[in-house]
Amino acid sequence: MLSLTTVLGALLGSFTTMLIYRLHFDQKGIVTGRSQCPSCGKILNFWNLVPIFSWLFQGGKCSNCSKKISISYPITEIIFTFCFFIFAQNFYETWHFFPILGIVFVSLLLFFYDVRFFEVDDRIAIPSIILVGIYAFFRELLPINYLIGGGLGFCFYAIQYYASKGKWVGAGDMRLGLFMGLCLGWQFMILALFTSYVLGLLFALPLLILKKANRKTPLPMGAFLMPSLLIFLYNGEVIWSWYINLTLFGL
Repeated sequence: MLSLTTVLGALLGSFTTMLIYRLHFDQKGIVTGRSQCPSCGKILNFWNLVPIFSWLFQGGKCSNCSKKISISYPITEIIFTFCFFIFAQNFYETWHFFPILGIVFVSLLLFFYDVRFFEVDDRIAIPSIILVGIYAFFRELLPINYLIGGGLGFCFYAIQYYASKGKWVGAGDMRLGLFMGLCLGWQFMILALFTSYVLGLLFALPLLILKKANRKTPLPMGAFLMPSLLIFLYNGEVIWSWYINLTLFGL
């Protein structure tokens, strides 16, 4: 089962690279359409679409026109494979197995979409929010923890969005915050928000020092929110316990 889940992660990583492109450019045939080379338009065969290995065997080039294929394709597939492997190990033989893998898939999909196009697609975000909201009602008899978490995440970005008239954060960040809070609950959400800003600082600081960016350079919040979500989804209890013990010790 774990091996099959790992293979599923690789396949979904490959599917994601196609899905993001077709959603953004409103292309038809998301399910039934054939993949093709973005340079020469050649329809790809199944041996051109084997996750990770096709890119390696073809030397990172199209087998027809020899144009370079972005390394982002195998990187996406590797990240999906790794995440599905470790989450499958942690939640294997629990009823949370498939819902958690669903959250992992959506989180990575939102991550790569935001990184590539600096936007959150509502066709991904809104259905995901609805589904994870339903899941919250099955996780606990009284899912108030997750509902408060969702409200916290939404309001945190809504206040910034309306206060700055969209200059500090985007409208999509409100939906990311809502999705994240519904997945984690309010306790983990607080720490996850803090962690996401630490990740953002670690990314932005070298760019500022090297003058590759300035304080007005936009950053995709999903690039930091979604990894933070996955960190706390995987091992939030341990991190929360460590935080509480640290706080008590500090007092």
